[in-house]
Amino acid sequence: MAVRLGICRDKNGYLLTEWLTGILLCGILFSGFYLGGLVSQRIIAVVESECAAWEFARDILHIRERALAGSDLGYVELRADRKGYWVCRRPNLVEKKRDFALGRSDPHLWFSSIPSYVIKFSVNGAPSSSGKYILQHKRISAVKIQIDIQPVTGRIRVARMY
Repeated sequence: MAVRLGICRDKNGYLLTEWLTGILLCGILFSGFYLGGLVSQRIIAVVESECAAWEFARDILHIRERALAGSDLGYVELRADRKGYWVCRRPNLVEKKRDFALGRSDPHLWFSSIPSYVIKFSVNGAPSSSGKYILQHKRISAVKIQIDIQPVTGRIRVARMY
């Protein structure tokens, strides 16, 4: 004999197994939505971090190309709060301001490792400072992008760290 839930035992009630099956299916559906949301947040964080890292690398390469062309006045200066950087054409003339806030009050990206706050290049293309700059996402701290500046050649490599 099956146990019925409901006011009337005739036609209006549901079996206990039907209720449990419905709750199970709803749980599976909501867990799928939850996991899908987490995965999409991680993908967005990865794309955001990689785009910012490649933009930083392009700005450094642009300063290096200027130095190879004979103008050694350009440099990249990282902000003291680690939430962005400036690309300067010559002293006291800021060409571009890169802010990781993107219109938000609290930026999602920041530099977790900075070997030097100023990056300059000599006329032969050698950087004034080299090392590994790590760009990290604040909400999903496992998302890290490493921008590596080689010492003598000034070659720049961008790689994921997770």
